[in-house]
Amino acid sequence: MKPFGRVGLFAAILFGVLVGVAPNPCLAQNQINLAQFDSWIFQRHGRDEARCRSNLKKEIELQFVRIEQSTPLSESQKDALRLAGQGDIKRFFDRVNDAREKFLQLEQTNNNHDVTEAYQLASPLQRELTEGLFGEGSLMQKVTHYVMTEEQTVEFQERRIEQFRTEMEAKGKVFLATMGRSMALTARQQRQLQAHFQNKAQQIEKVIPTNQQPRFNQYLFITWISEMKDEEDISFLDEEQMQLIEKLAERARAIRPMLEQQGLIE
Repeated sequence: MKPFGRVGLFAAILFGVLVGVAPNPCLAQNQINLAQFDSWIFQRHGRDEARCRSNLKKEIELQFVRIEQSTPLSESQKDALRLAGQGDIKRFFDRVNDAREKFLQLEQTNNNHDVTEAYQLASPLQRELTEGLFGEGSLMQKVTHYVMTEEQTVEFQERRIEQFRTEMEAKGKVFLATMGRSMALTARQQRQLQAHFQNKAQQIEKVIPTNQQPRFNQYLFITWISEMKDEEDISFLDEEQMQLIEKLAERARAIRPMLEQQGLIE
């Protein structure tokens, strides 16, 4: 296969794996009611508001479990975090109610025939739930930094970075498996690339916010691949594979300043 063909195949496969494909609202009926609109928002969190609220309350308690894998929390700290989490839930459902009002206005103005416009109201809220309400920028995250002692914060951050490194190693294997199909990598080549990724993952000193990970993970992996040319012996790759690496290196040079700004590479 020609290098260009491999690059095209690699990009197509990679986009599908890392980005995913959103549901097509045009497949729905031309007219939908409020319950169906809600189901678009809550589809992965219970399908309706009551079950979604219940699941979100459980997620608050799960946040305590994650934190206490690193450092114990007092009951007063948990109470403060629980209250902050409830605030995040309230703010989310305020946005849900705003979207519902706009949806009902659509129903009145055009008999609700514009399903795409209705889906555009629901989609950002669905994405919020998928990414999680209690991550970067949330009340719970802010209060976590406020109520924890300096020692607890250090222990918690160290644990988060350690977990993130492990996650990036696993995602790097998926990335390489995807790339391996377009580059026709042998098992030996896969192992050598995986060793390079494992080494890079252990150098990570900053956690990428969850809502930014799909985009930055891909950029980071491309940069790791491109850096092999300067850091390691890559004679185990054939000529066509090297040409693909060169093309990835060109992309990496363009995105490197952004990764440096985020503190993901030096």
